[in-house]
Amino acid sequence: QSHEGKVISTMLRKSYSRWAGLSIVALSLISSCSMAWSPSKFSSYTRVPKAGASDRSKSSSDLQVASTTVLAPSVEESTATVARRQDEETSSSRDVPALGQVMKMLPKESFEVDTMESLFYFGVDFAAVAATMTFLHSVVTSDIYHSVPFPVQAAMVAPLQVLTGFAMWCMWCIGHDAGHSLISKDKKVLNDVVGEVAHSMICLTPFVPWQLSHRRHHLNHNHLTNDYSHQWFIRESKDELDWWIQLSYQTRNLQLPVLYLVYLLLGIPDGGHVFFYGRLWE
Repeated sequence: QSHEGKVISTMLRKSYSRWAGLSIVALSLISSCSMAWSPSKFSSYTRVPKAGASDRSKSSSDLQVASTTVLAPSVEESTATVARRQDEETSSSRDVPALGQVMKMLPKESFEVDTMESLFYFGVDFAAVAATMTFLHSVVTSDIYHSVPFPVQAAMVAPLQVLTGFAMWCMWCIGHDAGHSLISKDKKVLNDVVGEVAHSMICLTPFVPWQLSHRRHHLNHNHLTNDYSHQWFIRESKDELDWWIQLSYQTRNLQLPVLYLVYLLLGIPDGGHVFFYGRLWE
């Protein structure tokens, strides 16, 4: 090759390497974040159940709300306020314990937040993400990587993709806790900064829209229509769903690589997290 040809070839290879590295990290991100969609949770359709099933669903939903809201107090409401509201809603039912009763059963240290310990884990996970991403990028941009056939390339990066995805998932969990104000109970700015870095910057999940959606998810957990993060249906009524909805449900595991993008960009089921539209913003 001529000198000019070698220069052009080198430039194209480096450009391709950068995009390949970004693509690998993006795929790793999608794969790790999509694990949040448990197979038992996903469906493409929500239908109000018939009489009888509705009563069973309501009882189960109330119990889930009573037990899960302890971990997710509203951004505007304190845990005590949420507890009082849930006590009023469940006091008429002797089968479902009130939220206040559940909270009294737990030791006080369950509700304590150690800010320094939280920031320590944030730092550890940030270092893990930086190290694994850097290592993965150095591999896919190396001369050795580009000198071997594609099957060998795939074998070289597959373990690194899994390792990077795991580190990013750990960071996503840190952002999740920041969304619950569990980095610091006194300094909201710490929760916001950690959430923006962990979710918005590293995991490409806009933090504030996710926090709003996740709050409504916990306040309406298992509700057929008001749960903003999942589309539920009654298992006994699955055969009544349209055929294409049933097909979508049966193939949900195959859709994992794209489901999280659908959730963020298309706003299904709660509204756009990148482009602000839908019922999340009504």
